[in-house]
Amino acid sequence: MRVGVARLEHGPVQEIVPSTHCVLRFRQRMPIRSPGVQPVARELLDALEDCDVSAWPPAWAVSDRPAELWATSRDGDLVFPLQRTDRPGRWLAVTCLRRPRR
Repeated sequence: MRVGVARLEHGPVQEIVPSTHCVLRFRQRMPIRSPGVQPVARELLDALEDCDVSAWPPAWAVSDRPAELWATSRDGDLVFPLQRTDRPGRWLAVTCLRRPRR
């Protein structure tokens, strides 16, 4: 499922493409109730474009599946592990993680 490309200017990351799994997880974890792909696509791409990219995940997102880079929302509630693609500057968001509620 292609929803578009998020554009960033953050070091080695100029573009982030969400995987199908990432789109599905984003829909599950966010309060988007509108039917169809377009409402989810716009919200997801906006969220990715507003992320900070780092080599370190937030403490709550550490897992046994390391990622080279992590895109973290400004409020720290969402994190997207990134995987390098064969196109320079383009990264794949493999999933969407949301901080657990306390």
